[in-house]
Amino acid sequence: MAGAADRCVIPEFKFDMEKLTELLCSDRARNSSKYSVVIVSEGAMFEGGEMIMSNRATDAFGHMKLGGIGDLVSAELKELSPKFNNGKPINIINQRLGYMVRGGDPDAIDSIVPTIYGNIAIDLILKGSHGRLVVLKNGRYDNIPIEVVTSTKKTVDVDKYYNKDRLRPRYTDLERQPLLVMASD
Repeated sequence: MAGAADRCVIPEFKFDMEKLTELLCSDRARNSSKYSVVIVSEGAMFEGGEMIMSNRATDAFGHMKLGGIGDLVSAELKELSPKFNNGKPINIINQRLGYMVRGGDPDAIDSIVPTIYGNIAIDLILKGSHGRLVVLKNGRYDNIPIEVVTSTKKTVDVDKYYNKDRLRPRYTDLERQPLLVMASD
């Protein structure tokens, strides 16, 4: 939602590459600047495929490192685009999200919240309280046991938050939802 992309593909839903290409070509045709944007989450998988790993290296927990799906999607988009663009291939720009892409000018929230989080964390340490995570809960600063976050795998509830036909977030039924919609309830 925050990325303002036309489409996004996520690990929780295997996507059809032809459908994605058709949607992006349609988005591009409707855009006066003639571009469209797809966000490709590492861990996303082609319909009938598996997760793409960058190499065989593992992290401290034994998990293999994801990587490369964005490059594959870019190549497939270029190859399939003539089918949905009057026979003409579309130029593709593949941008890996690094610090420079994610970084922008901070607003008030970006400045205030981390400062308060840091101060609450220091207060917890000084009180001898360990294993806690500083959070915003019901619009207020709080802290919770870190196990609340680490004890389960966080996934997107596809039926509730993802439009499988449009390959993007679901923008309906958001009344009474928190400001920042969470992946798992």
